[in-house]
Amino acid sequence: MKRRTYLATAGALALAGCMSSEDSDDPTNSSNDSDDGDDTEPDTGSDDGTDEPDDPEEDHTFDDFEDLANWEVLMGSMSVDDSQSYEGSQCALLEASESDGQVRISRTFSESVDCSDMMPGLAIATDMPVTPVIQLYDEDRGKAVYRQRLQGDLPFERINFGIDYMQEDPDLSEIVEVHIVLWTGDEAEGRMWVDDLHFVPRPETGKVMLQFPGAYESHHETVLPMLEEHDYPATAFVPTARIRDSSDHDGSRLTRDQLDDLADAGWLIGSQSLHGNSLTSLEGRSQEDELADSRAWLEDNGYDGAGYLSYPSGAYDGETLDLAREHYDLAFVGDYAPQGYVTNPVLCAQVSSPDADRARHVLDITAEFGGITALSYYQLESTDDFESMLSHLTELVEAGDLEVITPADVENEYVL
Repeated sequence: MKRRTYLATAGALALAGCMSSEDSDDPTNSSNDSDDGDDTEPDTGSDDGTDEPDDPEEDHTFDDFEDLANWEVLMGSMSVDDSQSYEGSQCALLEASESDGQVRISRTFSESVDCSDMMPGLAIATDMPVTPVIQLYDEDRGKAVYRQRLQGDLPFERINFGIDYMQEDPDLSEIVEVHIVLWTGDEAEGRMWVDDLHFVPRPETGKVMLQFPGAYESHHETVLPMLEEHDYPATAFVPTARIRDSSDHDGSRLTRDQLDDLADAGWLIGSQSLHGNSLTSLEGRSQEDELADSRAWLEDNGYDGAGYLSYPSGAYDGETLDLAREHYDLAFVGDYAPQGYVTNPVLCAQVSSPDADRARHVLDITAEFGGITALSYYQLESTDDFESMLSHLTELVEAGDLEVITPADVENEYVL
């Protein structure tokens, strides 16, 4: 999608003003949990972040948090932090107290916003692992919930949120209120810094990637024949230093011949670093070497997919992300999907080892609402679960509701 098209669409979302609302039954980990949000009418106005952009070629932010009067604090606290920002001169620091167990802020609009083809996102900085939430409400309190899971020690990054679930069948073309939430649980404190509330488009027909980190023999012996039956493309993310020279060497990792079989079958072969260990707790090795040398090995050996990375153990920090930007084109981690067009190529969402029910939910919501989903499987803990996922995926593909793609397709077509 061309940048001009995105910015024009984002500009059409610009609104000012507010209206009152009420909120209840907000989940932490599932739609069955609840909290006690007590909304009252906020006193808000317009700010630079809600004006139509003068030049469609310049970046546009829906709310840049330059005027916090646009937001009402429902639980926890919000304060200005002018020592850092992603957009403008300041950001908002959101803090949950032990008594609240969450921090929640809301903004309401005098006119509804059409989000039927869009997904919300934020720039977030955090010094602890967090799972931030964005909720969109229609006037009947139907709710769309978007989440992402983030590591700690993170400078400001644009975050690609994914759809978690829909409650009470929200009308996404008539959104009147947005909430930003961080749950910490009972008797726990937590905080994060937020900036740059933005919306991105999503592919109308859902896109699904099948990914296999770890370079395990089961990917060759079990997964490859199953995917060949359906002619589905896939990506193997391999710790390049752990590829075995031959089957004579003990272990459960792929041999070089098996890796070549995957490549010959059309799989992309990407990186899971040199050794596949958590990049934030290395001993005797540097993140630079783990990431740069792995890509070099893939390129030297002629494997397509050398520009794509899956973070080992889902672990990263600010240094990891900087190195990923330097050495890779896309990098996958996180939890919630589908996401919209990619605004941060080194934080692409990836749903890891879902059981049958989770995989079905993610596929269904991707088919219904569009967007991009990556399903990632290490050693297959349950062949039955994988077969169930594959069967359901095939039903949705044959119905025209989903398309199976690769990271190369994402890079070429869906990065803003």
